[in-house]
Amino acid sequence: MREKLREMGVVGAGGAGFPTYAKLKQGGIDYYIANGAECEPLLDVSKEIMSRFPDKVLKGLTYLKNFTGAGEAIIALKGKYKHPLKALKTELNSNTDFNVRLFEMGDFFPAGDEQVLVYDVTGRVVPEGGIPLLVGSVVNNIETLYNVYNAVEEDTPVIDKFITVGGDVKNPITLKVPVGTNIGWLLDFLGVDYKGKVIIDGGPMMGNIINPGLPIVKTTGGLLIFSKDHPAVTVKESNMEYILKMARISCIQCRYCTEQCPRYLLGHNLQPSKIMLTVGFRLSDNYIKQALLCCECGLCEAYSCPQHLSPRRVNQVIKKELAAAGIKYTAGKTAFEPREAREWRKIPTARLKTRLELTAFDRPAPLVDGNFVKPPEVCIPTKQHTGAPAVPTVVTGDKVHRGQIIGKVPEDKLGCYIHASIDGTVIQSNKDKIVIRGEES
Repeated sequence: MREKLREMGVVGAGGAGFPTYAKLKQGGIDYYIANGAECEPLLDVSKEIMSRFPDKVLKGLTYLKNFTGAGEAIIALKGKYKHPLKALKTELNSNTDFNVRLFEMGDFFPAGDEQVLVYDVTGRVVPEGGIPLLVGSVVNNIETLYNVYNAVEEDTPVIDKFITVGGDVKNPITLKVPVGTNIGWLLDFLGVDYKGKVIIDGGPMMGNIINPGLPIVKTTGGLLIFSKDHPAVTVKESNMEYILKMARISCIQCRYCTEQCPRYLLGHNLQPSKIMLTVGFRLSDNYIKQALLCCECGLCEAYSCPQHLSPRRVNQVIKKELAAAGIKYTAGKTAFEPREAREWRKIPTARLKTRLELTAFDRPAPLVDGNFVKPPEVCIPTKQHTGAPAVPTVVTGDKVHRGQIIGKVPEDKLGCYIHASIDGTVIQSNKDKIVIRGEES
């Protein structure tokens, strides 16, 4: 199973792209959880996959549960997702081979944060700086389970990516796109007007502003289009010098960022307000390491702060500096309890949408199935996952077919193979990327 998923290039489709095979431990797993919360507003990928392919999701989860010997398999999704719930329940009722439980979550942000999800499903708090496996849990994204099914049952590698194209567009849509497709070409192909606007890769909270010259990769969650002055954009654009200056001038230590932080509410010692005080006045470095506990959900900057400061951006910079210095967070204890205020400090998604002025764009993005997107060229990065980049196995001039292995990761390194997503000719191959021109170009 591990080797199959490694060769088929299956990685986490909803986050940092952690190779799925590396999560598979035999024994010691009480809960194998499928994350169907999809808590980022305006994204519909997980909902659409569960609605249209419930059998593949359930089979993919069952393969992993059986391989690891997990005590229970659970799909966690919001109770308001009526169509996915109906599809999954119908499939479960018609097929007794599935031993999977559905867990209906509340409609709050960030319900899909891995550690928030684990606590809500299991009642166990992942220790500071830890992973779900420390409390007997493994979590996978819904699309990852779909890809597991394809890899195991159909011998199909990860060569396509489901994405939602939404935001300030006429007709939001969810579709399947070959990995490596140029984003600008795709938006032009779909007739989306993005000139003079901003493209966000991912959701409005945790996504990043990107340029249209980049390719779709295995972890692309969605493409959201906004005007340059939209709050979802302006909250991401301040430069760090300005942010640090404003931390010193404007932070009033109201603690809203701390009191509404989902990791703080789980009982972790993460206090964004103290970190802002530290970087603003450099009185002490006692709180700096807490930045390593930040899940970068963005609530602090987009919702909580009355001064429109950016604790998340500050934490991102600190995390990079600490990582470069080889500094890790060491928890002082192993057992944690959520804070009493957690239940009434969860942020309703509807309120978040109103604050970020997303309500007007909150429309269904139905899945248009089929491989109708045929780019003339794809650019496939050798590193689309946590770990070592793939080493190209093709050179310029080689003819390749869709699904062919074009890059391998050394056996002693963490990582996954990469594959050609279209038929064509390799026109560039180096340590960073492989470019393939389609046969019809």
